[in-house]
Amino acid sequence: MKSKIWSRITWILWVLLIIALPITTFPLVMKLTRSSSVAPASLLFLLPLVIFALPGIVRTKSPLPVHAKPVLLFFVYALITILLAFLRPISDYKEQSLTGAAVEGAATLILGLLFYFVSVSVPNTPGKINSTLRIVNWTGMVVVCWSILQMVVQPFLPNVFLFFEQIQAFFSPNRILQDRMLGFAAEPSWLAHMLNLVFLAYWLAASFTGSSVHKWRFRKITFENILLVLGVIVVVGTLSRGGLLAFMLVVFLIFILLNVRLINWLVNRFFGRKRVFLITGVSIGLIIAYLGLLLAGLWGLSKVDPRMETVFEFSKGEPNALMEYAEDLQFGERVVYWQTGWNIFNDHPLIGVGVGISGFYFPQYLPDIGWGLTEARRLLYRNTGLLNIKNLWSRLLAETGIIGFALFISFLVLFGITSVEMIRKGMGMRKTLGYMGIFFLVALIAEEFSVDSFVLPYLWFSMGLVTAAWRWYTPAEGELNG
Repeated sequence: MKSKIWSRITWILWVLLIIALPITTFPLVMKLTRSSSVAPASLLFLLPLVIFALPGIVRTKSPLPVHAKPVLLFFVYALITILLAFLRPISDYKEQSLTGAAVEGAATLILGLLFYFVSVSVPNTPGKINSTLRIVNWTGMVVVCWSILQMVVQPFLPNVFLFFEQIQAFFSPNRILQDRMLGFAAEPSWLAHMLNLVFLAYWLAASFTGSSVHKWRFRKITFENILLVLGVIVVVGTLSRGGLLAFMLVVFLIFILLNVRLINWLVNRFFGRKRVFLITGVSIGLIIAYLGLLLAGLWGLSKVDPRMETVFEFSKGEPNALMEYAEDLQFGERVVYWQTGWNIFNDHPLIGVGVGISGFYFPQYLPDIGWGLTEARRLLYRNTGLLNIKNLWSRLLAETGIIGFALFISFLVLFGITSVEMIRKGMGMRKTLGYMGIFFLVALIAEEFSVDSFVLPYLWFSMGLVTAAWRWYTPAEGELNG
């Protein structure tokens, strides 16, 4: 009886954590953690969930998937880099101390590990995984509808919009924007980030395979199909360039998969020279079509986003043409921060400078062109906090060195291999979640060029859920998971 109550509480906390996923900067969590930016509401349910989930896992002696080993190894190593940072002569910088930065870095690592731990262990049956996906769908529906309503209500119902702003203030410290969709996130780019890594990854996979975790269907239209259309509208409405790039990479992959099917159909249907000419012609035609779509997309974005007005203007005559081009597109500061991380890595290539410590090295390793950028100077001289690299890949190199970067990439490679295995050998939802894993990985490549936080849960949630599906969905004959 006690174990059933314990399990029920665990599941309720898991549901609440999923419902809270869209809130990236919750005022209550900001006060509790003293964070001014990354303070996801799901943290309120994470620690209680760990407390309730851990005894059940220990009691049942349920083995974790093989993925848990490289994940744990990476996090342990990353914590060691923080300890090693105290062996270097680092002075206090601004109002920040090395001890405070180390504690914050360790906390973000531990919270990231816990997010993965609960995501891979709580949905431990096919039924629980399906229920989790249904909750993800309903949560996603609220997010996309709220995001679209924010833009629709502003010009037509100003009084209602004032009410919307009051609701938004409860979930986020930032006001609703007039020209970009925000959802419940603190920034439009974070809304695009969560959509690409969680919601759209699943909706695209379910639509691609024609599967659904809901019984409702209208002819061949599923609930996931409808959510996918709304999700695409919202990710475009965020005008997040990193988010749009991530989404387009996944769409490009889907086109390739569909083209492979088409070419295989041609191979089986035609023979001889006719087959060669058809395959060659179709391939060249598709490449031209893709390039045309890319250019059309950039042209359309240049008309709706002022930051992209000069996307087709590139001057080779400038002393630093690439940086000037990035500055014209208003992401020169981001490139400078990425380059700073690379410069730190060049001098500390093996183990890095320690997670959360790279901000102390910014004045020394900031590129010369960075001192001429307004935002960089403002953050260096007028902001009391540490600067951050704003790019997970560059941050991994700078703070954990080539060893930490290799450990993290090895986990992603293992995750990709098992996702492909689910696609090749699985059926139904097992195959769908395999595609979700692949779509997630492709989106992750672009998304992490603009996000560098370990504590945002979307990365760990999706990887944990797909890994749980690999572990718990009934394997194909002759296949063994563990």
